Amino acid sequence: MRLPASFIVVFLLGINLHGQVQSQRVRISDDNKWHLWPDTKAEWVNDPLFLPPVDIKKIPVNIPTVGWDSLWMQESVLTCLPSTVEEHFWDQNGNHRGISGNYVGVSWFYRTLEIPADWNSGKIFLDFESVRLRAEIFVNRELAGYDLINGTPFSIDITEFIRPGEKNEIAVRITDPNGNFAWRDWDAFRWGNNLIPPSHGFGGITGHITLRRTGTSFIDNVFIKNRPNLKEVTAEFSVCSSSETPVSGEITYSIIKEDDGKVVQKGTLKVDPFTSTTTVSKLIKVNNAIPWSVENPQLYNLEFSWEGSDNSSDRITQHFGFRYFEVKEINGDRMFFLNGKRIVLISAISWGHWPVNGIFPNDEQAKQQIVTAKELGLNMLHFHRGIGQTSVLNWADKLGLLYYEEPGGFKPNDSELLKSWKREKLLRMVRRDRNHPSLVIYNYMNESNREPFENEIEDMKAAHAIDGTRMITFTSTFFGNQFHGGSCPLTPAPFKSHILPYDNKVYDYGLWDEHHAGGPGVYRDIFYNGPDDIYRHYDNPKEIILLGEDGAIGTVPRLDLIRDEIESKGLGGWDSRQFLEQYDAFDTYLTEKGFRKAFPDNKSLFMSIGEVSHYYHGRTIENFRIGNTGDGYVINGWESSKIENHSGIVDVYRNSKADPSILAHYTAPLYIAVKLREKVLEVGENTEADFYIINEKDLKGRFHLNIEIEDPSGNISLQTAPVTVSGGNRYGELLVSNIKVSPSSGGYTIVRATLTRGKDALAWGIDKIFAVTTGIIEREVAIVDTSGIVATLLGTIPGTKSREYQRGGQVTESVMIVGKNIQPGFVKGRFRQDDPVLDWVSAGNTLVIISGAEEWARYLEEKEVLEYRGSRLIDRNWFGGNYFVREHKLFDGLPVNTAFNWEYQSLAHYDLNRIGLRLHDGESIAGVWADSRTEVYTAVTVIPVGAGRIILSTLDLEGAILSGEKASVVARRILRNYLSFQ
Repeated sequence: MRLPASFIVVFLLGINLHGQVQSQRVRISDDNKWHLWPDTKAEWVNDPLFLPPVDIKKIPVNIPTVGWDSLWMQESVLTCLPSTVEEHFWDQNGNHRGISGNYVGVSWFYRTLEIPADWNSGKIFLDFESVRLRAEIFVNRELAGYDLINGTPFSIDITEFIRPGEKNEIAVRITDPNGNFAWRDWDAFRWGNNLIPPSHGFGGITGHITLRRTGTSFIDNVFIKNRPNLKEVTAEFSVCSSSETPVSGEITYSIIKEDDGKVVQKGTLKVDPFTSTTTVSKLIKVNNAIPWSVENPQLYNLEFSWEGSDNSSDRITQHFGFRYFEVKEINGDRMFFLNGKRIVLISAISWGHWPVNGIFPNDEQAKQQIVTAKELGLNMLHFHRGIGQTSVLNWADKLGLLYYEEPGGFKPNDSELLKSWKREKLLRMVRRDRNHPSLVIYNYMNESNREPFENEIEDMKAAHAIDGTRMITFTSTFFGNQFHGGSCPLTPAPFKSHILPYDNKVYDYGLWDEHHAGGPGVYRDIFYNGPDDIYRHYDNPKEIILLGEDGAIGTVPRLDLIRDEIESKGLGGWDSRQFLEQYDAFDTYLTEKGFRKAFPDNKSLFMSIGEVSHYYHGRTIENFRIGNTGDGYVINGWESSKIENHSGIVDVYRNSKADPSILAHYTAPLYIAVKLREKVLEVGENTEADFYIINEKDLKGRFHLNIEIEDPSGNISLQTAPVTVSGGNRYGELLVSNIKVSPSSGGYTIVRATLTRGKDALAWGIDKIFAVTTGIIEREVAIVDTSGIVATLLGTIPGTKSREYQRGGQVTESVMIVGKNIQPGFVKGRFRQDDPVLDWVSAGNTLVIISGAEEWARYLEEKEVLEYRGSRLIDRNWFGGNYFVREHKLFDGLPVNTAFNWEYQSLAHYDLNRIGLRLHDGESIAGVWADSRTEVYTAVTVIPVGAGRIILSTLDLEGAILSGEKASVVARRILRNYLSFQ
């Protein structure tokens, strides 16, 4: 391949007109000329490992197992870079399930490259953005470079290996020895006799490759340091020389607005004679500089041009922003500030998974990550348990989103190899990313659950020495009982170690960071009980309060959008096939089970399920903000992946799983938070409403709060209260409390509030109550239950008439309910007939099964009443699963054609027993989505038997009703509907 003509012309002009060697940088990874071939017979398990710096002459040489000449004749795929083996060879073993199709071992990425004949002076480098895991780089069949530190940039000098004027062979031997495909990073991975830091298990060249030609001197290591004065930056960089003769020269610099190209500052610097490397530092002030912020991400380019006395020239451009991130204490409360204004961080943890190739985004996807986050109202994202990508940070810089970054896999600390590996990766990460205005916090490791080792504190200090402008923390963690008694202490502790911007001291107090990774499954009324009892409010103003992970609630990907993209672009890779199969499973179930009126298209169901998570996080973020002391809330998590992490609020393609406006309402900088102490209750019960302002817009002074309560019939009552708003750094504030709300009838009662001054409406908010009527069961009920629980449940529905059935007696009632510890049927054994229960049902009666549904299903399978093929326990937290229901008399008086959201909180939360059945008969009323399975299950079904019916339900009505929560009225209404159905 020839380099682009424009590149060669520029180079030749430099030689002919000026007699100089100009530095040139050309990306050689973009065209589809790279061959990829898995070398399945290669030995690698017991290879010795070498950390940088390496002496290439001492590294064992591993050539292709087929030999160099035969390598070019192998059946390979052509690809552009970045690329992974998993992108092209995921299921070559015939099994794509889970991670069974993963490739472990050696692969080769190789191509030819024609170098201009004039490249016979100066230096030539290959610059790699990143690889995974080990890279052995061959140039013209000679080993020229070697690197182990995955996900980070490195460069190799290939000057002595290149043949100018000829075709040159570039071959990269990649070894992928292990890896994870979810999030686990606390155990070291084994490579032969070595333990290495864990990382994602995708093998390949995971970043771009640049061919760089320089003179004997060139610019390197540019760092633009932000300063407290938003008009100033300090530009620090190195000038390097490979000449033994001292070199001097001149630097010309220009600061250019990126959006319009306007030059706002320029100047020159003299560089005194030096050998090897000299560091240059320059304080630059721009009086009309526009600060970079989340709302207005103004970028500038700082362009350096070098003219050396050795006839070398170089030019480097680095974008940056004028911004300053810090921690300040205001009236005893520690807070984050950006550009002198308080900021409360709202983020989500991103595990670093991407579609098709698994580990890196294309430019469109990198942009979509930032666009979607901003649509949801987030102002930050976390690179979590895995190092970030430059392209993502570039888009965060351009569009305005903050970032928090950790290298990932840093918990193991057992060997000198591990310690050195981790240190090198951390320092490379900091050097690579320190110019991004979006990046504000480095974190050493996630969830240490121990105090730091001495070498880890030294690593933090070394990182801070490279970039002292950002905060660096040791860990963000949860607390098991063995670690500080199960909760984050309010006292100094080594695990709280952190270093503040422009401060070299290591502090062990001032940062309170606790994880609550497991989710409740759904928003519940117990999460707000009034101004003195607020879930996720922490009254600890003396420290920065971070909720580093909160509320994993699994939801389904936007399989409709994913399917369209896969099919329109012909995508394959490690995850496409499973997404298509999962889409088909939903499509089949909804069509065959009669859900098409409820969900006309699959999208409507996917988004309804997604709303459960978005609503929970919105209300919990609201709780966190109204207390005013919180400084950062981090959603667990950001993107879902193929096999796990279903708690992502977006899918792996970065599609929002629900309407973005749901979450964006609660992340808005200004609104009225309407907080109801109960959202689900029985008609006739009362609740109270409290009203807060979320105020990041510095409203202050006297206002009126107008409160509007609308009943299910549309009748509206109004009241107004004078209120005072503090403004300033008071971002959450109680305005009015204890407003009584009494739903007059079943359905939704809506509470609205508007903040006004004169005729101007300045902020508003809304919340809803869902009220339920239960009523008596209009039929006499026979109870079959040895535990007594069914009678207790029926006792919660006043006026219900029931009778304990005695075995062997006659059933005179038309409905029977079966509880715990009852063997299915009255006749055991393999008989296909002769069951008095089924005979009674067949005569036109109703059998209601609310306990032991799996055992009953097996029994009914034996009796050939239905076809049953097992059950599925609905997973929790980041695996996920939930119910959805269509309109039917069994759910009369309740929300239908929806997923189980807050209205069904008594049945959807994760503390309950939640099961789906694999049924091929009956009338399905409520379905179940469970994890990443490529099938959908049933929770509630009506099975015809003769002239009668069996209602088979897996809903944990017992757990819900016996909880005593007001919201359990929904479960009581369902029980009433079951027993009244005919």
